[in-house]
This record gives sequence, structure tokens and C-alpha cells, in this order.
Amino acid sequence: MILPLKKNKYTFKTHTPHAVIEYCCESCFLSAKCLETYVNKNYFDKCCMEGCPNYGKKWSCPPFAPVYTEFIKKYDYVDVYMLSMELKQFDYIRQEYLKVKAANTILKSRIDKALRNSMDEDEFYISTGSCRLCNSCKKKKGEPCAYPKLRTYSFEALGVNVSLLTEALFQKKLLWYQKKHAPVYTSVVAGLLTNKKIPDTKVVDRLS
Repeated sequence: MILPLKKNKYTFKTHTPHAVIEYCCESCFLSAKCLETYVNKNYFDKCCMEGCPNYGKKWSCPPFAPVYTEFIKKYDYVDVYMLSMELKQFDYIRQEYLKVKAANTILKSRIDKALRNSMDEDEFYISTGSCRLCNSCKKKKGEPCAYPKLRTYSFEALGVNVSLLTEALFQKKLLWYQKKHAPVYTSVVAGLLTNKKIPDTKVVDRLS
């Protein structure tokens, strides 16, 4: 059983050209080692190899991404963030898949930017997806990473089972686009690795 040191939930609003969209941010601050129970790097590397077009084509993706247990060795804590948005707010978009895409674009850009701008020199953030520091990853050209010390990884790339993680930390399931139908809500998950207890406002204030 995971015992978080701190949990909080916040609600925000953002504007699109067609509507005011509401989303929530849940955070859970805990020992970084607590997440090790959800690590299965071999399984998720295999999933990526069999189903993801980015496999072997980005330095931040499997098989190049490190395992979570090694990646966190310099850090004591992780602040996990789950941002969610109900898709009924995009009723002005006809195609179901585009509703998911629009919502994920909003959520990913906000939390990644907030974490990137919040971290101190002795901290590092776990992004919502593959590293986006370059327009096109140098790996595709067979070149070394342009920013090896700044390159980010997702929880999934590090081998963490995010579906089990969100249910344990937030009692909330990840929902997916299936059979041409959008789910009730969509979510993204990211984190901040640190060696000190940090106030939520450090990141949350940058979401507003």
C-alpha cells in the first residue's frame, strides 16, 4: 500500500476559440522508491516494440530509455501529477478522435511547460510523452542526442505501469479511445523528481 506524503486536487479553466474548457489536476507527493513496485521495463519495452512507430527512432523512447529504478537513484521524492479533462466539453468537434487529440494537446502542453519551468538545477521532470526538445529527434538521422542532459522520458518509457499507478494514487482509471468512440475523459500523467519537500504551488501556480 502506497502512503503518500501529500495529496491535492485543483480545478482550472482555459479558453479555446470556441469554448471555456475546465480540467482538473491531482497531485501526489511521495517517496520515489514507492513507484518501483509498478515497474516492468521488459514488458513495456516489448509493447513499444510491437505497437509504437517511435520504437528505436527516438533517444527518449525504448529501447534507449533507462529503467525507472536506475533513473531515480539521485532523487528521494517524486511529485506525480494527473491532469484530466471531460470530453463532452468538445461537443463542437464532430470527430470523436479529434476531441481526444484536442484535449490531450491542451493537457500535455500545460503540465510539461509547468514542470519544465518549475524545476531547479537539482531536480528533473518526467514528461507526458517522448522528449520534444527537438522538432525531429537526431536518432532518426543516426546522430547523437542534441541535449543528452536535458532529454526527458515518460513514465511509460521508464517502464512504469501508469494505469496501475493512477488507480493506486488517485483511484482513477486511464480511459482510451476505442471503436471510434471517445471516452468520458482523457488524462495525462507526469512527475517531478526532487530531493526536498516542495509546495504544490511550485508547479500548480504555473498551470493557472
